Amino acid sequence: MASLKRVEHKSGRVVYRIVICMGYDKQGNKVVKNLTYSVNQSATPKQQEKEALKYAMDMEDKIKYGYDFDAEKISFEDFAYKWLESVKDNIAYGTYTNYQHFLESRIIPYFKGFKLAHIKTPHIEAFLKTLVDDYSAGTIRGYANVLSGIFKTAKRWSMIDNNPCQDARKPKKVQEEQDIKFFTPEQSLMFLKSLNMSYVVTCKGHERVDDTGKPYYVKEYTEACTVPTQYKVFFNLSLFCGFRKGETLALHWDDIDFSNKEISIAKSVGKTESGFDYKEPKTQTSIRTVPFPEEVIALLKQYHIEYIQERFRHGTAWQGDLEHGGNIFIQSDGKRMGHTTPYQYFVKHLHRYNEWVKSNPVKAKAEGLEELPIIPLHGLRHSCATLLNYLEVNIIDISKILGHSTPSTTMNIYAHSFEEQKRVASNKIDEFLRKNA
Repeated sequence: MASLKRVEHKSGRVVYRIVICMGYDKQGNKVVKNLTYSVNQSATPKQQEKEALKYAMDMEDKIKYGYDFDAEKISFEDFAYKWLESVKDNIAYGTYTNYQHFLESRIIPYFKGFKLAHIKTPHIEAFLKTLVDDYSAGTIRGYANVLSGIFKTAKRWSMIDNNPCQDARKPKKVQEEQDIKFFTPEQSLMFLKSLNMSYVVTCKGHERVDDTGKPYYVKEYTEACTVPTQYKVFFNLSLFCGFRKGETLALHWDDIDFSNKEISIAKSVGKTESGFDYKEPKTQTSIRTVPFPEEVIALLKQYHIEYIQERFRHGTAWQGDLEHGGNIFIQSDGKRMGHTTPYQYFVKHLHRYNEWVKSNPVKAKAEGLEELPIIPLHGLRHSCATLLNYLEVNIIDISKILGHSTPSTTMNIYAHSFEEQKRVASNKIDEFLRKNA
């Protein structure tokens, strides 16, 4: 731990003498680094001490992870790897591996040979342009965020004066694709209807093996297909409760309170050092209890009956988790559902539904059904936020339901998708004025 000493000069200027232990030399003598830090002269003594302590702790971190104080000397590559190591304990393992991939695939090869202090805003903009032809807008933002994190740390530790990423303009393609993808409230209703429809699917000819092990060929045939109940439950919870995919996959039956119509979120499924497994939710505020609509209760109870029947049908062959009532979303043998399975089924269902709409235009129009956009599975969470805003739920409650740290986070993410609701509000004002003029 660094030691601090307050020093007040005759002129009244206050500084802190900071001594940081850097270890011991071969002779066993303590090696220290002495620093002088000038605090905000208009602050109170307590505020000054707090400011100096934060500075001392930051400098200790630099020394702990081997940072050179001189940004003119340290290479970007060295600092980037040490930055990655310094944030490892504060981020999810999946996020850490993503950062590592961003660094090693494109960032470090591009900036190899640069000194940390010599990278300026034009260099950042030039790098981002090299990504346009290879990556989506979201991935490019990921690269930009990693770069910004590196330089924010360098600035916070007084190694550089400015973060070159702060004013860097993203390529035009990225600026044009900022919109998040989601269902409008009307499209959400169509999606819910689509989950209860029956679809005729064509099964191509294929080989099978009978009970004796003898192979035989099955000709192409058609059959009616409906959405399995567990997928109906998965998509309803995603749309009405705004759960992240990992939060939904981690659910057990004991997490559902049928009496109070609430679901507890206290864990998630995501990438860990041992593969995809349980982990803590994204943030502390992600641990929450979320209410669900009355309409979902019947669906949950129906699925629970099917779940129990399937479990007993398998008997000792059941591979599912028996604790906490078992995983809600499962594979055919009871194991927890794979992390890519919900997305794959979701996209397949949307294509199947849109094909039905195109093939049955008269019937679709009569039932008020239209083609739906192909959005990512996470788009159901965005659709939840949009639906809640449409129903005039206040932003604080929306933020709590989604598990955001602050309402401002919610607004920053959904500001554009909430624009439509501003027009709705304007229309209400017009209607009010017409009635009361």
